[in-house]
Amino acid sequence: MTKTMPAAAVLADYATSLRFDALPQDVRQMACFMLKDAVGCAAFGARFEWSGIVADYVRSLGGKPEVHLPGLNGLAAPVPQAALLLGVMAHAFELDNLRKPGAGVHPGATVALPAFAYAMSHEHVTPQDLVTAIVAGCEVMFRIGAATLHTPEKSGFHAPGLTGVFGAATAIGHLLGLDKDAMVNAYGIAGSLGGGLLAFTSAGHGGMVKRLHLGRAAESGVQAAMLAKRGFEGPSNILDGKFGILDAYCSAANADLLAAGLGDDYEILKTCFKRFAAHITAHTPIEALSTLMAEHSFSADDIAEIELRVSDKLISHHANVAPADLASAQYSVPFMVAASLFIDIADPRNVSSHLLSDKRILGMARSITLVPNGRESGWGCDIAITGKNGASWSKADVVYSGLGQVTAEFIDQKYRILVHDVADLSNWNNALEDMSRQL
Repeated sequence: MTKTMPAAAVLADYATSLRFDALPQDVRQMACFMLKDAVGCAAFGARFEWSGIVADYVRSLGGKPEVHLPGLNGLAAPVPQAALLLGVMAHAFELDNLRKPGAGVHPGATVALPAFAYAMSHEHVTPQDLVTAIVAGCEVMFRIGAATLHTPEKSGFHAPGLTGVFGAATAIGHLLGLDKDAMVNAYGIAGSLGGGLLAFTSAGHGGMVKRLHLGRAAESGVQAAMLAKRGFEGPSNILDGKFGILDAYCSAANADLLAAGLGDDYEILKTCFKRFAAHITAHTPIEALSTLMAEHSFSADDIAEIELRVSDKLISHHANVAPADLASAQYSVPFMVAASLFIDIADPRNVSSHLLSDKRILGMARSITLVPNGRESGWGCDIAITGKNGASWSKADVVYSGLGQVTAEFIDQKYRILVHDVADLSNWNNALEDMSRQL
C-alpha cells in the first residue's frame, strides 16, 4: 500500500476487480460453507422473540416484497430490510460463524446473508457471482477487523457492528457492479453507519440489542452500496485517515494489515464455525470439560469447583455468573460452562430461558473461578477441576477443536439440526443446492 493511496481505494480496487475464475477451490468451498451455516442459523433464529419484534417492524414498513424470509409466515421485504432481519436472525442465538483469531467479524450474518438476499431477488445473479461477492466481502471485512487489533471492544464498542457494514457494502457493491470510485464512496458511507455498544454486558440485561448490531450492520452496508451506486459520496480516508475507523475507535491499530496479503492470502479461510449456542469464548472450556468427564468418568455431582485460566478480555467481558436474560447468559462463559453439565448443549433447543433460574446451573457458575493467563485476548484456556472427594483433573493449553477442521459433513449435520422444523425454506434449500452443484 502506498502512502498516496488510501486503504479504502486499495480494498475497493481489489473488491471490484475480483473474478470467480481466480478463486481457489477451497476458497469457493468456504464461501459455500459460510452461506449454508448462516442460512441455517437464520432459519433457526426466526423463532425467537427478538427476531419476531424486528419482523413485525419490517412488516410495518411495507415496501417491495423482494425477499421471502423463512419461518416468518410468508413475510417478504425489500433487500435492505431483509438484510436487517436476516442479520438479527443469524445472530439471534450465538450460533453464527466468525473469524479465528477473533477480529470482531461475523461474516455469515453481515456478508453472506445480505448477498444471498440480493441474489434471491435478482435472477441475473449467478451462483458464481454470489460466491465471488461473499469472498470479496470477507477479504475486505476480515482485514479491517484484523487492523483494529480487536481494540474497539476494550472501549465498549461491539466490533461486528463496526466492521460488518464494510463486509455488506463490499458484497452488495460487487453485485451491483460498482466501479472502484463508487466502492470507495460506499466505504466512506458505511463507516458512518456502523455502531453498537457493549453496555448490556455490564447491565446484565438488554442483551437483545446485541442481535440488532449485526442486523443494522448488514442493512447499513446494503444502504451504503445502493447510495454509492446513485452517486452519494463518502470520505476516502474512512479507514486509515484522521477520524477514520482506526483513529476513532481503536486504542491501538495496525494499518498495514488493511491490505496485507491481499489477493494472495485468503482471509476467508480463517472462518470458524460454532458447535454450541454460546459465545465462542465458551467453546474451549465446554469441550475441555466434556473431554475430561469422558476420560475420567466423573459427573457434575462430583465437581466441587472449576478454575479456568483465561484471557483478560474474557474476564472483563464474559464473566457474569447470574445473567438476567438469555442473551446475556449466552455471553457468559461461567454460566454456559455450568449449563453444559446439565443439558445436551449440542442441541440449541435445550438452551432456553428456563436455565436462568436453574439452581444447579447458578450454583455451579458461582463455583467457576476465572484466573488471568497473561494474555489480553484469545480463546484458549487451562482448566483445572477439583472433585468433592479431593480428586483433581486438568488440561493445559486447550484450544477449541472446531478451528480449521470444518467439513461438509459438519456443515450438513449442523444445518439439519437447525432447520428440521423450519417452514418456508424450500426456495432457500433449492438455491443452496443449485450453488453447490454449479461450483
